[in-house]
Amino acid sequence: MTQKSVLVQAPASTSNCGPGFDTLSIALTLYNFVRITLREDTAINGVDAAEGTQAMVEATTQGFADSTGIKVGGFDYEIWGDVPQARGLGSSSTVRAGIVAGLNALTGSPLDMEAMIRLTAQLDNAPDNACAAFAGGFCIARTDPDTFAYREHVRFGLPESLVFMAVSPGYEVLTENSRRVLPDSIPFDDVVRSANSLAFIVGALVSGEFSRLKGAVNDYIHQPYRKLLNPFGHESIEAGCHVGAYTGWLSGSGSTVVCVTDEANALSVGAAMQQVYEGNGVSSRVYRLAADNKGLTVS
Repeated sequence: MTQKSVLVQAPASTSNCGPGFDTLSIALTLYNFVRITLREDTAINGVDAAEGTQAMVEATTQGFADSTGIKVGGFDYEIWGDVPQARGLGSSSTVRAGIVAGLNALTGSPLDMEAMIRLTAQLDNAPDNACAAFAGGFCIARTDPDTFAYREHVRFGLPESLVFMAVSPGYEVLTENSRRVLPDSIPFDDVVRSANSLAFIVGALVSGEFSRLKGAVNDYIHQPYRKLLNPFGHESIEAGCHVGAYTGWLSGSGSTVVCVTDEANALSVGAAMQQVYEGNGVSSRVYRLAADNKGLTVS
């Protein structure tokens, strides 16, 4: 019997992790859901779809058809969940990944995971988020040095005891806008300092020596140029680190900021981070999250 409907659960992610621009990502225990139900006609119909979602779903469907050579028929889709839009937590990647994985399941699974990540990364221009959405855990994405297209990834699991306190202020930062503020070139010393920090972050996370992250996350590639789009973000991270967090970073292009801590300090870190926004008249929401080591699931 041909399957008519699927439900996809895709985790949010925090990408870049400081200096790991378009490279590092960690899947988090915050989720979006995508349900696809086949229709008898060729219409693609969203149920209570948010503004802009239809165009994204149609483009993703066309990308899947082009990638597989399969003619995709009509379907109804529903999208819901807790991942906030335009906040640097990979919301668009969860939607695109959900559509790709759902269509893949409904058409006999012509694409393996790497092919689905490659397609999602191409559509969303986010190889790091795409990796985390599908594979879960701590992902290191490899991209082509000439085209920057996704090639492959390496993945590691992270323990539940590592806590990610994420604070999302009440303003959005669109990825396309945040990329426009980045410079065409970066001073050599800044590249060296960021590369050194990037290598050390990977070593500390993989080895499990999380306390060694203190003072080790330094980015000179994107975060300094995005400060104006993310007011009070740097101060929020500093506040979290001051009360016990190992480190912190701007999540993706923002506006969410993330501090990495242990269970004992989690609540005080989140409160200190949020207080910075509240003290400046900016509403925000705090999330206490862990790494999602399972990644995307289809049922």
